[in-house]
Amino acid sequence: MLRETAKRIFGLLPPRVRQSLRNRRDARRSLRLRQCLAGIGAHDIAVPDVNHLLHHLRGEALSRLPKGVAHFVSVGCAGTWYFEWIRDQCGPLRHTGIEFYSPRPADLPDGVDWIVNTAGNMEALRDQSADLLFSGQNIEHLWPEDIGNFLLESHRVLRDGGLLVIDSPNRRVTALLGWSHPEHTIELELAEVMELLDLAGFDVEHRAGLWLCSEPDTGAVLPFDEFSSGGPWPLTRRVAEAASHPESSFIWWVQARKRGREPQPGRLRERIRQINEVAWPERLNRLKSIIGQGFMHRGEAWFDSGGRPGALLHGPYTALPPGRHSVTFTLEYVAAAPLETAVAIVQATAANGAAILARKEISGSAAAPGQEFTVQLDFELADTTFAVEFVVLAFEAVPLRTPKRVGVTSGAGEARLGH
Repeated sequence: MLRETAKRIFGLLPPRVRQSLRNRRDARRSLRLRQCLAGIGAHDIAVPDVNHLLHHLRGEALSRLPKGVAHFVSVGCAGTWYFEWIRDQCGPLRHTGIEFYSPRPADLPDGVDWIVNTAGNMEALRDQSADLLFSGQNIEHLWPEDIGNFLLESHRVLRDGGLLVIDSPNRRVTALLGWSHPEHTIELELAEVMELLDLAGFDVEHRAGLWLCSEPDTGAVLPFDEFSSGGPWPLTRRVAEAASHPESSFIWWVQARKRGREPQPGRLRERIRQINEVAWPERLNRLKSIIGQGFMHRGEAWFDSGGRPGALLHGPYTALPPGRHSVTFTLEYVAAAPLETAVAIVQATAANGAAILARKEISGSAAAPGQEFTVQLDFELADTTFAVEFVVLAFEAVPLRTPKRVGVTSGAGEARLGH
């Protein structure tokens, strides 16, 4: 009652007074958030900027690694700033970066080598020549075969007692958030990466989380990109509790030691295949709607256009390997009578919609009222392609529904990620 009364009184104030009060409220919130950020040492982060927060948290985790190691190897590095970041946090005596996609910087710092190659091929490095190998935010960019190659190569190049450090977005959390990155293949869950490391001959010594995004006790989702200085889950608590709850954090951080155990390549590759059979379909179905009203239909989530025009279905903004691909959409036209005009457009795009891979207009004659029907698009990719999106576009005054899923096949009809 008091809250409603206050709202009514606020609404009666002159506009200039209301705006002044809003500005003062926002300034107080901003100050409290800056105090929270200062409390975790993140003085230079704009409010709110979750990407800068994650970078800060990763830097803090790096700073706790051994200092001054003789040979530090990075698998996946983005440029001069990256080597300076590692130097400031770890201070290795020699630093080798292995990178395939980014160009070699012209101004590499002293003591840094740059090797052009993939994560799964470190042939330029001798056996047992590295003391610490760091793969930061990289394993989620690899195809399944390369995941196995990378772990086996890491075991080969690290000396006995050497340390492998990996961090990556956690699929358990990214799936809950419906979060997508246009260059990711699959993300691994914490338990999965620990199992893979064991099969690759490593002993996990430390695991932690960065940025709690799921309540450990209830599983309730915490907003990915929202900071708060109050309430039950303020920023400082989410940062602190992530450390002991990596399975509920957006990023898991794992450190594993090479202790003389030999890898099990066959079992490692088979486990990666099993993980991929589950993770890849989930990745392909991180789909959303701009105009659709969500509802449950026959036990699954659907979107209903309600006659509104626009994107009824879109996503998942993923990477696809080269080769032949097909995507199948399921649609239902729910009017009482067929239309003479088109009822929808389905398309597959890349580069955030800039490149049309395949497109088809669905005529009214193909859509029997009240019955589901499927539409298939076929396309071929010459190279690995990023930000692939599948879209259903509805027209105005056309009642259209679609499930929150698509079917994707690659290569010779295999409904999984090709190698």
